[in-house]
Amino acid sequence: MTAYEQQAESIYNRLIETERQAEPNLLFLCSYLLGHISLVSAEQGETATEFNLRVEQSLEDAFKIDKLSAEDLHDIRALWVQLSETSI
Repeated sequence: MTAYEQQAESIYNRLIETERQAEPNLLFLCSYLLGHISLVSAEQGETATEFNLRVEQSLEDAFKIDKLSAEDLHDIRALWVQLSETSI
């Protein structure tokens, strides 16, 4: 298993665990990120950093077209930073 795959699996599993205990707002954030994690996980890569960069790009691309509030954007980014920094 590559570091890319390990990173994807680690973050995915942490999000699933967080989602199980989440209140409604956090549940939305987890679900939003899970979609991006799943899409990027299907791609091929070698490093954890590569995985993180692809997720960040996926999020930024989606933020341009999704109609999310400024608070949601901030909260999604904050949760992603928390997950990505503690998983490498």
